[in-house]
Amino acid sequence: MKKSFFAVALLLLVSGLNAVSFDQNTLKVNFQAYKTEQMVGVPGEFKNVKYKFSKNTGDLASYLKGAKAIIKPSDAFMGEDNDIITENVVKVFFPALLGNSDIKVSFEEVIMGENKGVISAKITMDRKSVMVPLTYTIENNKFEAKGQFDLHTFKNASKALKALSDVAPGHGGISWPLVDITFSANIIQ
Repeated sequence: MKKSFFAVALLLLVSGLNAVSFDQNTLKVNFQAYKTEQMVGVPGEFKNVKYKFSKNTGDLASYLKGAKAIIKPSDAFMGEDNDIITENVVKVFFPALLGNSDIKVSFEEVIMGENKGVISAKITMDRKSVMVPLTYTIENNKFEAKGQFDLHTFKNASKALKALSDVAPGHGGISWPLVDITFSANIIQ
């Protein structure tokens, strides 16, 4: 009986050493949209994203599979001293694209290699979903997943891009439909 107890305790200790999760204070969703004929990048970030990860922390793939995020478009932030850009994105672009809907993301599949992998992310906007592959890397316990999608997949994209170009003279009449997305966090092991 005593041996069984110690064996179970040792097994729990060893399996706990392999546990993987994210430092919740370091989770970030960044994006980069593009404007002008030269396709100049405009970086932004979503603040206050609501995350839900698997309770299975045995390995990174198990932890990520089924993870979900809810993003409020009104939480877009285009950087310090860019209040006009943030206002254009929050009050013109997103309402034209989504109405009052949130952006929902779920990680459907995860392929894990050695410090790299691929996540099949389902992005849902205005009841339309698209799968976006995110390639991820891990370096110095920093996780970073990147991908790109085309806004034209969503029905109101052309209208929203035109509305943004119309209110933002710095766009030179062009707001590109391609958006780069990055999800990053520090790993706790």
